[in-house]
Amino acid sequence: MSVSSRCLVYTGHRKSARVLTDLNEISEVLKDPTAFIWYDVVAPQPDDVAVVQEEFDLHPLAIEDALTLHQRSKIDTYEAYWFLIVHGVLHAGDVISVREMAVFAGPRFFITVRDNPAYPIDEIQRRWEHQPESLDCSSGTLLYAFLDTLVDGYWPAAEALEERVAELEGMLFAEKNRARDALIEIFNMKKVIQRFRKAVVPMREILISVLRNDLGLLAEGEVPYFRDIYDHATRVIEEIDAARDLVNSSLEIHLGLTANQQNEVAKSLTIIATIFLPLSYLTGFFGQNFGFLINGIINPRAFWIFGVGLELAALAILLSYFRRKRWL
Repeated sequence: MSVSSRCLVYTGHRKSARVLTDLNEISEVLKDPTAFIWYDVVAPQPDDVAVVQEEFDLHPLAIEDALTLHQRSKIDTYEAYWFLIVHGVLHAGDVISVREMAVFAGPRFFITVRDNPAYPIDEIQRRWEHQPESLDCSSGTLLYAFLDTLVDGYWPAAEALEERVAELEGMLFAEKNRARDALIEIFNMKKVIQRFRKAVVPMREILISVLRNDLGLLAEGEVPYFRDIYDHATRVIEEIDAARDLVNSSLEIHLGLTANQQNEVAKSLTIIATIFLPLSYLTGFFGQNFGFLINGIINPRAFWIFGVGLELAALAILLSYFRRKRWL
């Protein structure tokens, strides 16, 4: 057994665990009808699971999936046990990390295979050992503690994501530099939410399969507990979808603001070009050698009236028209 592995034996009671140092003794331990084994291993090698594969008749394909990283979340039903791939979420500040785990849940054994860096299971063990006495020391109650802890861990991350996206949405209306920084973070947040959602959404399908209880691993009194986890998972998914909608709306707001700014610039340039159009016409017109202009504009008064006055009049008429149309 590797240093990162731990095999606990419970005999009739969840609080009476002892550590099994030699996995070859599993057969001897299971001769006690009240014995239950929880084998946990972090970043295992094939030798770490070879003994339990033989002892519990685990399918080679399930073992291969358990030893291979980056599997999708799922649940497979074998003849006498469930095989699950699930993802736990750790939230620290603005950083959300996803941890992959594999689970074999059989009538008298529970095997957890954790990726490295590993998702912590201390809280899972604490919850399981402090469950009501009415719940048996069984694979079903441990699976409940395991999935319940995972789903509860989704909540802080989902709420933090939604709050942060709302803050970034407000930053888009700030000065240009802050808006640019917010936009970059929003794109990064979109990737985080997508990865988070891929980890959480399959949990609902996993719980549906568990609630069918095809293998009879759950006692009748344990089913409502899994329904409660299902409700919590559904609410978390709704929180994630709300955060995703906020991200999409934030991007739409940014695109709308950018388009509006471009329209304002285009409008200003159009107004300037329109103002200079008649002025260019007048200056060009008076630049021609008409007899009246040559013989009539013979003093400063005529120059100010015909030369400058007409241009100012054209400018005043255009500005008045623009204001009337509310373009200014």
